[in-house]
Amino acid sequence: MIIISAMTRDRVIGRRGGLPWSIPDEYEQFLAHVRGQAVIFGRKSYEIFGGDLPDAELFVLSRSVKLAGARVFHDVEQAVAAARETGKTVFSAGGASIYRLTLSMADTMYLSILKEDYEGDTRFPEFDESDWTISRRDDHPAFEFRVYERHRG
Repeated sequence: MIIISAMTRDRVIGRRGGLPWSIPDEYEQFLAHVRGQAVIFGRKSYEIFGGDLPDAELFVLSRSVKLAGARVFHDVEQAVAAARETGKTVFSAGGASIYRLTLSMADTMYLSILKEDYEGDTRFPEFDESDWTISRRDDHPAFEFRVYERHRG
């Protein structure tokens, strides 16, 4: 599974239920990675991004809602198992609680680290960087895209 996120240097990923920035190049890169794949979202992230992914298989973790265009699960393990059954690359695409639930399952992270700071109330979970190797860095005007690979013993 691949975790995909954009964040500030201090791990801000959201503000008041949305994104505190608009960086079209970064968003296009996100869409390019997840298009046509299996994407796991929380309900709020699905509401923000799901409409831009008509050709992806969408899996939403929610305790209560039914959503058109997505399969809804109450349990992360069931959502991940269903996503893997598609045979597509599985992405965990937020929000913060979904990242916390899937961080231990991920072998790879695609993280866009924004160069500008933004205020926010939602953060990407802390992780031990010594468990990961940065295998790729691409510099863009507003962000640095990094691919992290987990060390497996």
